[in-house]
Amino acid sequence: MARRKRAETGRSPEFSADREGRGLFGKPTLFVFWVFVVVVCAALLIPAIPQYRLLKNIENELLDAEQNELALRKKRDQLHDESRALKKNPRYLEARARDPLRVQLEGESIIEIKN
Repeated sequence: MARRKRAETGRSPEFSADREGRGLFGKPTLFVFWVFVVVVCAALLIPAIPQYRLLKNIENELLDAEQNELALRKKRDQLHDESRALKKNPRYLEARARDPLRVQLEGESIIEIKN
């Protein structure tokens, strides 16, 4: 078997194709680069975790407050309607007064049935 002789290029052997994995972008440097990237990402994410939890807690409180506000608005509208009915509808006023207060008109008698 004959050995092939390389052509002399005048280049340094450091840049030859036989020396893969070495140099500035070799495997060790690439590994160190990715470790650095992971460490930087972790350094940015770890302080953000408590802030993210705080944000979620605040969003949940806001959601609860909005639901509470909606329920209070419905109650307010219901009371407003009842107030208007008490002012303008004499039959509703009479019905509201007669049942819990046991108000009776002349000539009426109240019959109470107990279970």
